[in-house]
Amino acid sequence: MGGRRYCCPMLVVDGLSKSYGAISALDDVSVSVEAGEVLALVGENGAGKSTLVRCMARAETQDSGSVRVDGQEVGRTPRSAIEQGISVVWQDLALCENLDVAANLFLGREIASGLGLQRSAMHSAALSVFADLGVEVPDLSRPIHALSGGQRQLVAIARATLEQPKVLILDEPTAALGVTESATVRDVIRALQARGVAIILVSHQIDEVFSLANRIMVMRHGRRAALLNRSESHPDDVVALIAGVEADTTASQQITRLHSLSEQLADADASSVLPLTVSSLSDAMSCDRLAVFLAEGESGCEEFRLTAALNLSAELEGRLRSPEMARGLGFVDDAAVQEKIVLLRDLHSIPDEDVARSAAESGVVGAWAAPIVGQAGTLAVIVGFTDLPASLQTEQKQLLELFSTMAGAAIDRGELVESLRINVQSLEGLQGVLEVFASVEDPAESLGAALDALRDGIGARTTTLVLTKDDDTDTLTNADSLTRSGDELPSAAASFEWTRGRGELIAELEDASQVAAAEPLLQGAANSFRIALERGVVREARQESTTLRVGRELERNLTKRLGHELRTPLTAIQGFASTLMQSDVEWADADRRRFTELIAVESERLSRLVDALFDSASLEAGTFLANSDYCNVTVAAERARQLAGQEQVSIELPADMIAWADGDRLEQMFINLFSNAVRHNPPGTQILVEAIADTGPRVGFSVFDTGTGLPVDVLDYFNGRLDDLGADRGLGVRLIRGFAVAQQGAISASAGPEGSVVSIWLPAEPGLKGQGEL
Repeated sequence: MGGRRYCCPMLVVDGLSKSYGAISALDDVSVSVEAGEVLALVGENGAGKSTLVRCMARAETQDSGSVRVDGQEVGRTPRSAIEQGISVVWQDLALCENLDVAANLFLGREIASGLGLQRSAMHSAALSVFADLGVEVPDLSRPIHALSGGQRQLVAIARATLEQPKVLILDEPTAALGVTESATVRDVIRALQARGVAIILVSHQIDEVFSLANRIMVMRHGRRAALLNRSESHPDDVVALIAGVEADTTASQQITRLHSLSEQLADADASSVLPLTVSSLSDAMSCDRLAVFLAEGESGCEEFRLTAALNLSAELEGRLRSPEMARGLGFVDDAAVQEKIVLLRDLHSIPDEDVARSAAESGVVGAWAAPIVGQAGTLAVIVGFTDLPASLQTEQKQLLELFSTMAGAAIDRGELVESLRINVQSLEGLQGVLEVFASVEDPAESLGAALDALRDGIGARTTTLVLTKDDDTDTLTNADSLTRSGDELPSAAASFEWTRGRGELIAELEDASQVAAAEPLLQGAANSFRIALERGVVREARQESTTLRVGRELERNLTKRLGHELRTPLTAIQGFASTLMQSDVEWADADRRRFTELIAVESERLSRLVDALFDSASLEAGTFLANSDYCNVTVAAERARQLAGQEQVSIELPADMIAWADGDRLEQMFINLFSNAVRHNPPGTQILVEAIADTGPRVGFSVFDTGTGLPVDVLDYFNGRLDDLGADRGLGVRLIRGFAVAQQGAISASAGPEGSVVSIWLPAEPGLKGQGEL
């Protein structure tokens, strides 16, 4: 924030206390404000803000403590405060509705000659005041009641600056203004700050506080609860301090639920995923009547049948379980086919009269359906029943999508881990046998070769290995047998116990005389088979443990990034929503629209973050597939600049620059490149995109910045010298490199004498690669 700064505070409030009878309005409040500084004063209604302002302006006399301006204690009257440099613009503005602008500006300080007013002189002086503030001059002859709210606010501020105040106190200056008028008032505040005026801003609008203030003083119950530096604070911290609670807002509570669900899903098998998700959703959505419809049948011909219900009436649950309901609930099928959340405001409108009647009798009015989608399509649909016409706020919808997506990913992960476990089991078994029977080179023939060697060793006609395995119920589950066929002959056998059951070696002999000699040899061979099988079990368990550990680490990384990346948009959504819900504040329609628009913007940002998180997880897991086609690089760069809103970006690429790439991912790469260049450089940094010449079968471009450049660890990450970055670097850097490699491209970065440059190469044709010597 600009403005001249002095070595001494301009305003000092020291130990201010004020009581009204038994009620303590202020209790030992101290604070100082420097010239050119904006101090925001925030707190709930009744926190003591107004009393503090009135004491500073001398509209009230404190019981104890002092107020000093520029080192001098302020007198006891409002006029003394004005003369010593304290001006206040009250929330009610205190303007005379029937007088014009000039008359209000000089009310009580009129320019007169004899018995008459010098209106021309007052108009000229008024024009000068407005010019100094850098704002458009309202019609000076119009009465105040004919002006807009923003124009009235500017008149009140202009009147407060007539005597060149050292300290200006603004009481909710934009509370009743629209977006454009609020922006104008904020510009005036910045102009006064640049002139060295110390400003105290009283406001309930957290976004306004964070856009204007250098420091923030939070008041609660007449005391100073906290004094924060704006640059070191977050909006959710301020909201929590205002409410007098720990920084545990609704947004952070939802993040905690997401953390908890992620950790549980990481340890759960596929059969536990849906119960965990349903339980968590019931809590997060405050919806205690839920149902789960599972897909049955072949892909493309699935029917969704009710398999579990929570708190539904017996009659409604029974009707929903009926076979004809598999295709009878259209909104469930719509959610499954469209793979998106579907709302049914009035459940009574569905064609099935029995369901409509049962719903009405049990107090159910509406419903929402959320699909759980895996790689193979919709796996299940979770339905929540409501006692009002169904509706979802934006943040509820986003939260529901997050839970559903996490459940789908967990089911896919469970199936993948199970598939890997089965494959690892098979491979580990073969590996154990090969280590015991080292003379056999062909893994597919290892047991057969060992049985052949045994047959030859004891002179048998055939040898057979039978493994009998019991499941958890200690019942026979299967018998694995490798045999060499022959006639029915005398036989010898040796059995052994191993971890998974019993094994038996059987040798068919030429005649009965061989039985006695063959039995000890078979027992020794049985021990060798047992050791080989146990080694296979040990190796299988170790590999399975490693696989599960890697899977859990991926889930923990995703959880960590969710907490870091989603905190800001979720906090903003909660902050604006809670502001709108304040029962003691009457918001204008313009403010409500503005808050709603901000909630929508942050929700869209949250959606993009979720997409980026799962793209990052796919890249880390090696499952990401680029949807490449011929793509105009220049068009992608231009669209990215528009979406990012970065006016300082200059694009100097050929109009016909074509690459074989995923257009959406290329556009996202440009957005992240521009955002990182702006984020890591000082204001005013210019960004330039240029083509790389002589790239052969590749298409190359570079993104330059003219500031201090990207951090060293980011450059090392782009150059492959770092495998990972801290969570504070965000997802953008990871996705830039990941998308480049996933599209068969290459990336490098370097620091120059001014700023830094990131270069990316992509294939010009399918089948070509962007990798290679850079």
